[in-house]
Amino acid sequence: MKLTSQFFPLVACAAMVIAFAPRAKAEYDIKDYRAESHLNAFAMYLLPETKEAEKSWGGGFSFDFFFNENLGTSFAAAFADPETGDMWQTYTLDFNLRFPVDEGGLAPYILVGGGAFVADGSEMLARGGAGLDIRFLPLPLFIDWIYTFTSGSGAPEQSGDFQTIRFGTRLVF
Repeated sequence: MKLTSQFFPLVACAAMVIAFAPRAKAEYDIKDYRAESHLNAFAMYLLPETKEAEKSWGGGFSFDFFFNENLGTSFAAAFADPETGDMWQTYTLDFNLRFPVDEGGLAPYILVGGGAFVADGSEMLARGGAGLDIRFLPLPLFIDWIYTFTSGSGAPEQSGDFQTIRFGTRLVF
């Protein structure tokens, strides 16, 4: 399968980094937590559910704001070209719920949200996913999987549900 052969090296590299990185305490302590913002940049692998669109690479950026250690919001803009003749763009607002591990710098999270899908026309979308925030490296990283449902008002070659796998870095402030 083509996806497995392309995704396996990325997973293997991430596992090696995690396995050989020195163990350190997470950047945040539950007693001293303050509101926090992130500016994120990411690469994205797009997996369309429609046969008219090709799997493709893309990217994007997002801005997150966490009200407390667990609950936050995220505005994201992402772009990919699945060979349909139009650039696929998504603009979303998500609610994030994360579960930081006290020791180790890892924080699994789930997200749910909605927004706009733009190709030849525009549609509403809803999405949900899960990911992992990695904070024991000098530059925080994240990886997540998101399933997106579109409203389906456009032609199948221009829209349809799709999945994304994102891998990126965070600037925390």
